[in-house]
Amino acid sequence: MPPHTRATRRLPALLALAGGYFTVGVASMSVIGFAQPLTADLSLPPSAVGGLVTAFAITYALAAPAMQILFGDRDRRRMVMMGLAGVCLGAVLCALAQSYGMLVAGRTVMALGAGLVGPTVSATGAILVDEDRRASALATVFGGMTAAVVIGVPICSMAGIAIGWRGVTWGIAAIAVLVALAVRATVPGGLRGSRSGARVLLRMMVDRRIGMALVVPLMQMSGIFVTYALLAPWMTAVAEAGGRVLPETAVPTAMFIYGAGGLIGNALGAVLERRFGAVGTLRITLTALGLGFAAALVVPGGLVPLYLLMSVWAITAMSFMAPQQKRLVDLAGDRAGLALALNASALYAGMSLGSGVGVAVHGGAGPLLLPAASLAFVVVAMLALEISQRPARA
Repeated sequence: MPPHTRATRRLPALLALAGGYFTVGVASMSVIGFAQPLTADLSLPPSAVGGLVTAFAITYALAAPAMQILFGDRDRRRMVMMGLAGVCLGAVLCALAQSYGMLVAGRTVMALGAGLVGPTVSATGAILVDEDRRASALATVFGGMTAAVVIGVPICSMAGIAIGWRGVTWGIAAIAVLVALAVRATVPGGLRGSRSGARVLLRMMVDRRIGMALVVPLMQMSGIFVTYALLAPWMTAVAEAGGRVLPETAVPTAMFIYGAGGLIGNALGAVLERRFGAVGTLRITLTALGLGFAAALVVPGGLVPLYLLMSVWAITAMSFMAPQQKRLVDLAGDRAGLALALNASALYAGMSLGSGVGVAVHGGAGPLLLPAASLAFVVVAMLALEISQRPARA
């Protein structure tokens, strides 16, 4: 069967797997969209939402590799469905929560399920198509996460006002069930990975090529979230430095532009990978992202330059994802599931690290220097990429 024909026949399965990533993205980030009605309903301080985000991120970062160690040799279709069931159960617990502690427990259960879904859908998408179509397949699957940012979270935000945060959470549970049914109907059974023990996990992490290849997404995501997590105060400071007042609609518009740019970048990454290879594409995207943060240090305070910067950050950040995953699949071979799980852990750990550094920089040096810290992380990511390219010692 010609490669393009096989890829076309696998498209329904790839879209169903993308639905898995969409569910993970909405489950992890929707709480930001309906933070106001949630905190008002349970009489919580606004900062409580940060704890809910952190609880999910830390649990996911730990669960993703652990799930591959425990279940890596199981049928992958069944693993995705098991993970979606966990997301559904966690969403139900959140919807029924009457206290902050129960909310944290529900978010933890959701993250455990998501930690099984994310790496498994990527590993499954990678083996459904021929090798020359792998980057495109991974871009399609990870596109579900991008769609969650662009479409899912804004809809959750609006729905939180219309039907309440509990109604939205019940909706997330329903989405998990529907996606599980789609996976059951379209993804072939019998696809298995390799079960890996803790020793294999440790060997992968200390292996210079794979270990440093995992440092790259950790640093890249940290660099993004240093500034993105504090986008509102940074944009406000830039506008004030230029003698302008930032409109109330500026930050939501910027986030929408970021999401739309992410869609473009997700597709662009696969195109660049076919032209320049995985490593070449990573070099291009990291260089462009670094230049974007450097430009942010001198950007004038007008809305158009700020929006252009947001689009550059988004396109370059998301162009990174599919080539990074493909490179890990190529490096890890039959341990691809575990490598992708570690990659997912690195991304979520980077979100937490970057947000924490951003808060520290904001408090110590002021918001205008947030892009400088972001740039420093991107430079480290570029160095890690080059180190990971050095031949392994005999």
